[in-house]
Formats: sequence, C-alpha cells, structure tokens
Amino acid sequence: MVEILRPTAIGRLEELGVNQDSSGASIGVSIDPQPQFEEVNTIQRTKRLLPYNHRVMLAASVYLEYIQGQRGLPPQPSYFKTDPYLMRQTYKLALGTFHYIQVIEDLLLDTYFYSSYVQFRQCQSLVAVMLYNLKLLGFKAPRAYQCEFGETVREVQEVHEALLRFKTKFHAAFARCRIKCNAYQEDQLMSNDIRIRYKSCVSTPRHVRVNSLRRNKDQVIMTLENRGYTKIAPLEPWTPFSFYCDPLLEQLLVFSPDSKDDLTNFALVHDGSLLLQDKSTVVAASILHNMISPNGPSSNDDVIVTDIGTGNAACYLAALQSKEGSVLAFGPAPDATEKLLTKSDTLNASNVHIVNEPFLQSSCKDKIFKGVRGILCNPPSSLSGVVDIVELVVEEGEKILPAVAKGPCDTASLPRYVTTQYLTLKHALSFPKVSCVVFFTRSIHPQECEHLVRKVCDELSESSDDSPFRLVPVDSAVRESVLTNDSFYHPLVNMKNIPTDISSKCLRVMPTAELGGFFVATFQRMAVKSSTILERALEKGTLGGDPSKGSSSAKKHKKNKKAAKKLKGDSAMDPTTASMIKVRGKSRKSAKRK
Repeated sequence: MVEILRPTAIGRLEELGVNQDSSGASIGVSIDPQPQFEEVNTIQRTKRLLPYNHRVMLAASVYLEYIQGQRGLPPQPSYFKTDPYLMRQTYKLALGTFHYIQVIEDLLLDTYFYSSYVQFRQCQSLVAVMLYNLKLLGFKAPRAYQCEFGETVREVQEVHEALLRFKTKFHAAFARCRIKCNAYQEDQLMSNDIRIRYKSCVSTPRHVRVNSLRRNKDQVIMTLENRGYTKIAPLEPWTPFSFYCDPLLEQLLVFSPDSKDDLTNFALVHDGSLLLQDKSTVVAASILHNMISPNGPSSNDDVIVTDIGTGNAACYLAALQSKEGSVLAFGPAPDATEKLLTKSDTLNASNVHIVNEPFLQSSCKDKIFKGVRGILCNPPSSLSGVVDIVELVVEEGEKILPAVAKGPCDTASLPRYVTTQYLTLKHALSFPKVSCVVFFTRSIHPQECEHLVRKVCDELSESSDDSPFRLVPVDSAVRESVLTNDSFYHPLVNMKNIPTDISSKCLRVMPTAELGGFFVATFQRMAVKSSTILERALEKGTLGGDPSKGSSSAKKHKKNKKAAKKLKGDSAMDPTTASMIKVRGKSRKSAKRK
C-alpha cells in the first residue's frame, strides 16, 4: 500500500544536524529555524561591491569541492537566511571558479605558487576561489578588506596575503595564457556553451507567481507599489525595480533583474503570498490543467506530479484545482519530506499529498489512483535549457549544482537521464483511468525531447489497447506566447534529425535572455470506437440471451468466422470439391429446418 504523507500544521523546525556518509563528508542540508523577517516599507537600493568576505570565500570553496565531486552536500551557511546578496555571490564564486578551473590551475603552475607555499596544497579549493576573485578585481588588491561578520579566519587571511604577493606574476601569466589561447576577450577562455549561457543571463528577469491560495493578485500589486515598485506594460523597457503582469499566465509577475535580492528577502515571499518560480513549470502545469478541465476554472479530478522537486509545480496545480481535487506528488528526498510538508502548509496548499516513494515503484492499479485523470510527467533532466543557473539554485537548492555547472553541451549523463525519462513516461501512460499526460523537461537535447517522444509514439501505435494514448498538438495560444527566434543556443543543438511530425505537435522553447529553454509534449487518451464496443459485446454475449452461454447472434458470428477461415483454406482445392462442401452445408441446414 502506498504511504501518503498529508500536510498538517507543522511549527517551525528545530535546527537539524548534518548527516555524514561513510567517508565523513557532510551530506544533507541543515535547516535553520525560520528567521524573523522585519517588514521593510522601501526597497534597499544601495549598490554593494563584490564582497571580499571570509565566510563567502570558505563557503564558495566548499561548494566548489561539492561540484567537483570531492565531498557530499555541505550544510547551508547561516548567512544565507539573512543576506541573499551574499548567498548569490557565494554561488557565483563557486560556479565561476569551476568554469575557469583549468585556467586557474595553469596560472598556479606557471607561477610556481605551490613551490613557494607548500602548506596551501591542503586547501587548493580555497586558493582557486580566491585567485578567481582576484582575477575579477583585475589582479589588484581590494580597496577595503572587509569581514562583515566581525571575525577573521586565519587560513583565509594567509591565503589572501600570499596571493597578493604573487599578483604581478599572476597578471603576467594570465596575459600569456590569453595569447596562447588566442583569446581576445577573457570569456573566450571558457567553453562555447558556458560563454553563451553567461551572455544570455546578463539581463534575465525574475519570474514570481502570486499564490492565490493566500492573497489575490490585486492585493499583491498594491503592496508592491507601496514598497516602491513600478508596474509597466509587457513591451516597455525595464526601469529600476519594475514589474509587469504576464499576458498569458494570469498569476505570474515578471520583475526587473535588479530586484532579485530584494525579492528574496521580501516578507510576501516568506509568508507564501509570492513564490519564486520559473515560468516553464507554470506553463507545463497550466497546459495540464487546461487539458483536464477545458471548459471550467477548476477541476475535482486528482492529478499526479511524478517528481515533486521543490514542490512549486505541485502547489501551483493545487491552486488551479478545486478543494475536492487532490495533487499526489511523488519522490521527495528522505531529508526534504518535512521541509516540503512545511512549505505546502505555508502556501496553504492543503490538497497536496506527498507519496513517500518513487513514481516508478507505484502500481497503476492501486485504489488511491482511481480518481486520477491527469499526470504531469517531469522526471529529472540535464537542465541544459536553464539560463540563469544561480537563480535556479536559489529556487531549487544546492543539490542541483553539479548538474547545472557542467554546461548545456555536456552529454556524459544523458543516457541515464533518457532511460529514467522513458521509463517514467511509459509508466505514466499505463494508468487506466488517466485521460491526459503532459511530458515536461528543461532540456534542449533532442535525445531527451523529440527522439524520446518518437520512440514512445512508435510503441503506442503498435499497442493493442482499445483506447490508446496519442500525441496531440500543444495549445496554439501557449505556443505563440512563448516561442522566440532570438536565442543564442541554436548553434548548440543539432536539429537535422528531429522528426517533423513530432516537432510540429510539441512545444520546444530555446533559451533566451528573457526565458529559459524547455520542452513540452501532450498525450491524450483516444475514445473507444463504437465498432470495438460492439465486437466486445458480441463476444461476451451482453446484447441479449444468457450471458453465461452467449447469445445466438454471437454463436452465429463465431460460426461465420470459422466458415470464412475454412473457405480461405479450401482455396487450393479444385472447384468441384469446394462446391460439394458448400452443398453439404446447405443440405444439413435444410434438414434441420424440416
């Protein structure tokens, strides 16, 4: 029997310890008690320089080791809860160092840094992060060495002083490296896909969804305007701290890029009235809801989310569904179940029920799924369509750092993702009561998108099911509102072998500066044909007579089939023998009548 965890009124969590694996590396995220946020009536408009902070450097070096696979998931620093600016700078330093790691290692070798400072071989990740930060400063000493938390870490101080002694050598070695690589600009030292991603995320806006289960849209807009935000039209240029309402999705607001730090620490975000959510998940959930209830604002049917993740998609479906309809979300991580229950309680999503097992281990014939009519199939993907990976990490947590840090063109892990996606989609299509399935992935690789759907469609066409699923076109209104042609990612994707009969029905959005890339395919169950129903009724004898013996018409139908098969087999006989068999059959029938 499937174990379902239902949301209850859970108080603030006490601080949890950090688990450790067999190697002693920290795993799991430590959850601090929810901090008290003071309501700020005005926007914090002060510009802050790139921090040279002891805790930021240490945290970035630990996350760098996690990205490189040298340790497990570290505990979340305490300052993440109170300073979103330092949180984003920590992620940027870790990711930037990883993308320049080969150049940084060459600089250290070229200058013989470790020959002069052998003791720093034990903290190479910290040296790499601080050297990358020194490169961002133009190999110049920062004007003010700040330590905002009132404490100085001796190890960081020693590395800092050693790097400053070598700053001239580093600068010269970096110039030689650019000449060797023929890099006119610094970003040409990175791979092409990483450089394109950095170019696209310079002016990426922040998408925020209004949680209608707590406040309506007008109340939220009034609060934002009182705080200092300016509402503009969708096509107007950005002004400082401005936003507009998405023309397609009613509950989605789009904010200017300079408002990201202020929104993260906004009281409406922490009380569940606003939710930092990528637009792609909102689009996929809206498509599923429109397929289930095309003529009504809400539905009483149950829906399934195959991978709950952060719970954003499940909570949005809960807002679209009526209170009678449930959202069954599968596959939470063991250390994230309580956090997800608390989040659903904060968002007032009382009809979200967490199924504490993977979706592939569920039975489609279980009684709890008898009311399910739609499935949002969102298995794990390569996340190659994500543009602003820092915002994605802020939204979904540090666990996805290794996946998003490798770049859009990394294909080493594609076979594993494709296998999981194929099995998940096939299992979703096996539920007997489900009428529609929406396959959603934030990837630009055809192996995870069109090719996978092509394989599933070929198997569906060979199925003997009387009412099979078929691939249907995505809503044209959704397609026209999100499709763009100004993407930098087109050279990275080989679109030659993509089947046109699949691509014409699916929705593929390439990443742009305004929206990340994603892929949506919609499957709908076809109605049973009347001829199929009649034949089944004839065979079961449900059109009249004794059901146990079958009706006389059913018996005649079977005899006619046998006679037709026999005549086909007698086609090799001579005409005289075949006519004798026919005459004998007629004489027997006439004798019975007499």
